[in-house]
Amino acid sequence: MKKTLLFLFFLIGIAGILFAWEPNDLTRFPSCTKAGDKIISLGVGFDRHAEIGEHWTYIPLLRFSLDYNAALGDKKLPFFFGGVVGYTGHGYKNNDINADFYYSQLNAGVRAGYHFNWGVDGLDTYVVSTAGCRIYFGDGYGDENGDLKVGDILALGVNVGARWFFTDFFGVWAEAGFNSISVAEIGVVFKF
Repeated sequence: MKKTLLFLFFLIGIAGILFAWEPNDLTRFPSCTKAGDKIISLGVGFDRHAEIGEHWTYIPLLRFSLDYNAALGDKKLPFFFGGVVGYTGHGYKNNDINADFYYSQLNAGVRAGYHFNWGVDGLDTYVVSTAGCRIYFGDGYGDENGDLKVGDILALGVNVGARWFFTDFFGVWAEAGFNSISVAEIGVVFKF
């Protein structure tokens, strides 16, 4: 019974959003941002490959991105373009079995995204695609000759995200999806 009621409330909520939403909202920036805004995001990500425990060392993804809002086309569609840089590290050291390795990964890429306007003050939701490269340092990567393959270097991703602005220039953000360095990221955002 509880599951049925919860599902019913969920459907009512979705229906309310859909009836309040208008198709022309897709052609406008959310109220908390506009064309020409620059958005800096600083955050931490959660790695899908991380192993945590005795003898393991793990540095979660540290990420920086800069986005620029641009109104494109005749309808001034709410796009943004920018760049992203991320760093993470992972290692294992166990003297009992003579095992010791550490590697780190630096990602750099360009981003392009689209803002969705739901009519909620302070909320900026978006979808973003990323293309770039990965640079590995340390042990543990490459084939038997130590060479990296092109597939190991290319970094592609698609994420959905949301920013919530508490003031005109400060807020928090979260992104989730498929990219080469993490599956989910959170942090703080600055707009100027």
